Amino acid sequence: MSLNEYRLTADFLHGSAILLLFYHILKSRSCHSVSGITVMLYAITFTCRYLDLYPFDWHFFERFSVSTYNSIYKIFYLASHYFILILIYGVFRNTRDRSINTFPMFGYLICAHLLTWSTCYLENIQQLDREFFWRFSIFLEMFAIIPQMALIHKQSVISTTMSLYLMMLGSYRALYIANWISRYRNEQFWEPIAFSCGFVQTMIYLCFFVHVYPRLNRAKSCETMEIVKEKTSDINLNVNEKMDRDVPLIHDV
Repeated sequence: MSLNEYRLTADFLHGSAILLLFYHILKSRSCHSVSGITVMLYAITFTCRYLDLYPFDWHFFERFSVSTYNSIYKIFYLASHYFILILIYGVFRNTRDRSINTFPMFGYLICAHLLTWSTCYLENIQQLDREFFWRFSIFLEMFAIIPQMALIHKQSVISTTMSLYLMMLGSYRALYIANWISRYRNEQFWEPIAFSCGFVQTMIYLCFFVHVYPRLNRAKSCETMEIVKEKTSDINLNVNEKMDRDVPLIHDV
């Protein structure tokens, strides 16, 4: 397996998005706008996908190769998401928006299981090996970002940091589609499940930024304009009251 420019850029954006989420939580000392369900689904996704790390061979680091590159990113994805879970459900648990994260996580797990079993049945795969868990992780990742988008949609507001976070994740998925196409052209390697799920993910991000994101910005702008109008009205009222007090009465002239 070769590392092309699409794969390298996609991995860089994915890693940067995770670090940006770290920054957002630690700077605001709050996880109010972060979906714990999404982070947990990602943690389960990478745990099932990277079963080849158990037991881990530390000799990967003796000489840099594609395997070394993959192992570094695998460890980073696993460690970072579990650490974010500690921040959400441990350190900053009192800042979670529990009223909105109402859809049960098991719904996403069941959907991913059904899709995994159906593809294994069609291809007559009967053993619960790494292939099964890899497919499960691919299907689960397809749904993982939905709770985060639903949380933002219900809160009707999105910060600049979270906007960049979602843009990076969406770009990462789009570049992975280009990576699969490039590998098919250069290596004659094709993985229809990964490509199809990646395409669906990209469409989910595209629909969010086309249909939901503009309304969030408009709502935020309207709210800001209302605040400005209220402050302007208060200032004008204070000025008028002061002018009334300063105007002398007729009998005082």
